[in-house]
Amino acid sequence: MRLLLVTLNAKYIHSSLALRYLGAVGRAFPFRQDIAEFTINDRPHNIAAEIYRQNPDIVAFSCYIWNLKPTMEVAALLKKVKPELLIICGGPEVSFETEAFMEAYPQVDLVIRGEGEVPWNRFLTLLAERERERDRDSLLDPSLLARVPGLAYRTGRAIRLNPSAPLMENLDLLPSPYDEHVLSSLADRIVYYEGSRGCPFACSFCLSSTTRGVRYFSLDRIKEDITRLLKAGVREIKFVDRTFNANKETALAIWEFLVSLRPQARFYFEIAGDRLDEDMLDFLSRVPSGLFQLEIGVQTVNNRVNRLCHRYQSWERLARNVRRLLSYGNIRLHLDLIAGLPEENYASFAHSFNGVYSLRPQEIQLGFLKLLKGTALRREAAAYGYIFLDEPPYEVLASRDLSYEEMLRLHRIADLIEKYWNSHLADHALKYLESTCFTSPFAFYEALARWWEDKGLHRRGHSRVDLYNHLAAFAAGYRTRIDLSLFYHLLKFELCRHDRSRRWPHWAPPSPLTERQRSDWMDKIADPAFRRQHLPELAGLTSAELRRHGYIELFPCRPEDAPARQPTLVYFYYGPPGSQPAARVYYLSPSGEASLKS
Repeated sequence: MRLLLVTLNAKYIHSSLALRYLGAVGRAFPFRQDIAEFTINDRPHNIAAEIYRQNPDIVAFSCYIWNLKPTMEVAALLKKVKPELLIICGGPEVSFETEAFMEAYPQVDLVIRGEGEVPWNRFLTLLAERERERDRDSLLDPSLLARVPGLAYRTGRAIRLNPSAPLMENLDLLPSPYDEHVLSSLADRIVYYEGSRGCPFACSFCLSSTTRGVRYFSLDRIKEDITRLLKAGVREIKFVDRTFNANKETALAIWEFLVSLRPQARFYFEIAGDRLDEDMLDFLSRVPSGLFQLEIGVQTVNNRVNRLCHRYQSWERLARNVRRLLSYGNIRLHLDLIAGLPEENYASFAHSFNGVYSLRPQEIQLGFLKLLKGTALRREAAAYGYIFLDEPPYEVLASRDLSYEEMLRLHRIADLIEKYWNSHLADHALKYLESTCFTSPFAFYEALARWWEDKGLHRRGHSRVDLYNHLAAFAAGYRTRIDLSLFYHLLKFELCRHDRSRRWPHWAPPSPLTERQRSDWMDKIADPAFRRQHLPELAGLTSAELRRHGYIELFPCRPEDAPARQPTLVYFYYGPPGSQPAARVYYLSPSGEASLKS
């Protein structure tokens, strides 16, 4: 008997936590059980062919909103060419409205609803009994399947749903998803990990609201798993805990342990920003730079909208904590907004956008409400006039308070946030343009989105240089309200940081430096004594490396001080090709002093 656990990840570098839990459960049974991971970008025909070649008797698919449609295409293909194949589905996308799902997809034989480890264990126990009795044919006998909690199965034309298994209170009883059997496949990948299950909140748009309370793995179990993962060479560990800092003591204990390991990997946590207290903030101020990334779900700053979603959040405290975290300069922050929440109209969303943008976190995600199966908000959809997609990802298209036209506008703004703000290609130039010509950041992106669409740019792909050129062209329309020459210098500064080619676009101002002046300054930077005193970070480099991988330019101001003018000489150090995403920037004064900017 051969079992194959399958999922389609969003990207190749991702790995499935759910499959590895089920795989760990299955190792206690005398079956051959393997994991096969594909991506949603693979052709369903190719996936089905690969599965078929492995000749499994049972295929179990892990189903989510991002992969359900291609997964069902794969399952249908397999059922055509191998009708005797038993196909099982599990995961959040099939755990609710299960009868309708099985009616829509007759290629699926069984569905496991909710947490899968206990039902999977019971199912494999049943399978082992049938194997011992050499009675595979009776496996789908309803009287046997009725013994598996959380299982949905067919009896003729009817679909039966067994009562769900009680949630496991002692999570340490679950076998580790990351034991020696799977570690070799995880080197240099992004790994998902959980220190807890559940959420203390009950947000009506979130699947976590379908269960109550939070259950935790023990610290010893977490430490053991993390140590193994780091030894395996994983690139990044993303904690999937819905609110990682729900329990202060547990969060601090895990953070302290991670820092003590001095790992090369990065760690990602979803936290409630307003629940950070002084102890947590003090600890986070001392975390090594680049080790942690925090995601904070703001969603909205409108208190009434939050209450309608059963969310209780202090925007004032959250904003204060975010400013503190950003002032430390060591932790990357990702803040989320959701468009389409109950009774949030266009003006209210713009207010939320401006509030989050004014904090200037490293990343802002403008997401769109999805009415997920099982959530309260999906059940209340008619009350808010929601029009939404019938198929995954169930995204809201319009509501009583937000028209389809306004939603389309927000989608364009979301795309431009990703292209310009989250890429940090033009931070100083954007700030100057926003603050000089527009009443708010939202007004700026709204105008840019209109211009972008008028030019047909939403129908094309764009290189990095294209994005600079488009921003230069957009700014030219405001030449009567800004110092366009200064703006172009700021944009050239950004281009120098991110592009070492020095193939200047037509808008880029010519360099005020002569080649002799540039050469004299390079001689000064190459002098070991000068570097030891003013540029100790570069002290170990040779003169040839500094010249080959660096560039000097003179600008009319320090970019962060614009529009105030103060001629500033800048040395950009790029490092060898591919060694760092952007140049390190050093400001050089005429007296020879230097300071590291970024």
